[in-house]
Amino acid sequence: MNRRAVNDLIECALQRWYRSVSEWRTPEVGTPTGCVSCRASDFAIFDSCGHWPHDLIHSLVDCLELVSTQLAVELHQKRHCEAEMPSGVSPCDTCRAAARSTVSACAHRHAHDISDVVTQCAMPRLAAYAELHTDLVVSAAIRGEWAS
Repeated sequence: MNRRAVNDLIECALQRWYRSVSEWRTPEVGTPTGCVSCRASDFAIFDSCGHWPHDLIHSLVDCLELVSTQLAVELHQKRHCEAEMPSGVSPCDTCRAAARSTVSACAHRHAHDISDVVTQCAMPRLAAYAELHTDLVVSAAIRGEWAS
């Protein structure tokens, strides 16, 4: 796979993620510590401060992990196999590392766009969601619905 094809693959995946962020409405329920796949992935670095809704960072991690896996298979076939790899056979560690490095570098070149999409599309909706729910809680407390 040439460099342009790799960049196109990653950029198309990011475009799909941008579209999903632009359509995002409200956060899904998460856990205080986050999920294992996000904590274990280097791709979660885009939300290093933990300010994004978990479902957005999770979908970005999934997106970049999938592209990394696809690229690793392509690299492995090109370097080690003449024919298509049989299903169930995974690429070698060297090809996986090269693919992750390539995807990470390309994604980091798009870091400003990734951050901008979240800031412009999701954060205003998150603020409105938080304000609505805060107002509901305050209203319930004022009415004495939570008095013990």
